[in-house]
Amino acid sequence: MTPPREAGMACLLAGVLLLSGCASSSRSDDDYRHKAANTAETAASAVNTARIGVQAGGEGRVTGPYLSILLGEAEKDLLAAQGTFESRQPPSPEADAVRDRLGDVLDDAADALAAVRIAVRRGQVRELPDVGRDLPDLAEQLEGLEKELTS
Repeated sequence: MTPPREAGMACLLAGVLLLSGCASSSRSDDDYRHKAANTAETAASAVNTARIGVQAGGEGRVTGPYLSILLGEAEKDLLAAQGTFESRQPPSPEADAVRDRLGDVLDDAADALAAVRIAVRRGQVRELPDVGRDLPDLAEQLEGLEKELTS
């Protein structure tokens, strides 16, 4: 039989884990813009990580297995940020415009990260710079949105 204190802690932990998978709602456009900016920053980080890996792979400085893990993790991070952001309810038509703009760039970034992940897992390490040629521009777009949304 589990002592009451331990059972209570287990229930509390289970509740925290359940709630951590839910995105908080935004009650104002300002809050929504802040969350969009945070998403853009996280996505830019994932894209920049992939960009650096792609460059190193094209130059023969890293192995395919290392790149496979690096690019897979970068893609997973971007998709997690995208999924969390897209689950948020825009509070107004103005916020819809923010959602659409960021959503378009996130979609493009997800496609680009998937393309480089697929290429490296097919053994096309030397071709990565060509496959990932859009990564620098996507990182720049995400960084620009992050700055714009925080100003």
